[in-house]
Amino acid sequence: MKTSRQDDPTQLISSVFTGRGLLRDSVIYWIVVAGLALSGALIGDNYIRHVFILVFIWCIVIASWDLILGYAGIFNYAQLVFFAVGAYSSAMLSIYAGFTPLLSIACAAIFGGAVGALIAIPSLRLKGEYVALFTFAVHLALPPVIQQGKAIGMGGHTGLLGVPWLNLFGYQVSTIDKLTWFWVSLAFGAVCVYVIYFVVLRGRMGLAFVAMRDAGTFAQSIGVNENKYKFLAFVVSAVFTAIAGGIYAHYTTVVTPKILGTEFFLMAMVMIAVGGMGRFPGAILGVFVVVIGNELLRSFDDYRLLLLGVAVVVLVIFFPNGLAGLTRRRRADGDRA
Repeated sequence: MKTSRQDDPTQLISSVFTGRGLLRDSVIYWIVVAGLALSGALIGDNYIRHVFILVFIWCIVIASWDLILGYAGIFNYAQLVFFAVGAYSSAMLSIYAGFTPLLSIACAAIFGGAVGALIAIPSLRLKGEYVALFTFAVHLALPPVIQQGKAIGMGGHTGLLGVPWLNLFGYQVSTIDKLTWFWVSLAFGAVCVYVIYFVVLRGRMGLAFVAMRDAGTFAQSIGVNENKYKFLAFVVSAVFTAIAGGIYAHYTTVVTPKILGTEFFLMAMVMIAVGGMGRFPGAILGVFVVVIGNELLRSFDDYRLLLLGVAVVVLVIFFPNGLAGLTRRRRADGDRA
């Protein structure tokens, strides 16, 4: 009879949070990415390509949120603030400063990291639900700031229009060029998700995050600097989310305060709840299911969010650990076979 990996905690930890199995998992990951890239050429419908472009952008946002919420165990609800900072800063640098879109996205990542640091500093003094309250208050405070920011070029209520198209080494990628955008967004998404899950979370930082989440007192007793790693969790998560915001701005060519609205926030919450926190690839599966499911339900108009909410409630009741818990259970059953 085979021994389950769950019966040997040392084996489980070494395979998930260190380099063991990294090559195998990386090969599988990039094969899946290559398959998605090929599917972009096979899909003939631009609307379906558009849905997948949104999926790839959301994958960056949710993977970043999973890093801080699922793995580090920090109740941060200001994730879309980082997204908005990335979108607005990239758009404004392109429009007013004449930066190329790729350069403006890189600068947006820096701005996002700076905002993440600013939010992290007071959050270090707080615990649990108080971090959630503080970060959610920041989320609620930003839309009025943007709406009153017309004087400094933020567009006010109407937002920023005419954000420049992405420029790839002299080639203008227009919004209507869905095939190129499919590949571009997939490339950005695949690289960002890989760095988050396979580089950051499988290294010392990821191990420190999990130690803080599961046994904070013990982690500190063996030398894990809680404030340092909480700060890093905010900054790293903010940097990648801001990159997603910059990509979104140059894809849609429009940035408005609606990206901080209730629908965006609830969609993000549903994605990470459906997929499962802290269990790769759960959060990514959640993005695919929710974004595609939301588009399929658009024909129901006013009942769309209601139906999506009911589906989430049912899923949470029967699969409390999300889709990741289901896949993990199947792997465990296979090990016991």
